[in-house]
Amino acid sequence: MVVGILAFFTFIIPVFITVRKDKKGNPPRKISYVIVGLLVLNWVFYLVNGYALLPTNIADAVFIPVWLALCVAGAITATYEFKNNKVFAIPVAGLTIISLLLCIFSYGISNM
Repeated sequence: MVVGILAFFTFIIPVFITVRKDKKGNPPRKISYVIVGLLVLNWVFYLVNGYALLPTNIADAVFIPVWLALCVAGAITATYEFKNNKVFAIPVAGLTIISLLLCIFSYGISNM
């Protein structure tokens, strides 16, 4: 839980602060905001134990594919935005890497 809160304050808050202050470059695409929003929403859902509210077989079937799909979408977004807007791309890439590491870690723990 501490890692999620740390990731939120380390990567998400600076994105919005720097994007608002940096008006000279190209703004991020709207789809990039959607992907970041879905990543944050998934983290919030995970941190408030939203997956525990679902039945076990549904939570097991949904957890890993959702995290992996959002990590792939975040990686594509970070790559595309790195060409367009580096200030936005670096925190998105950081959040994506942390999400991917959590996904791999939880998948490894669940298979033990």
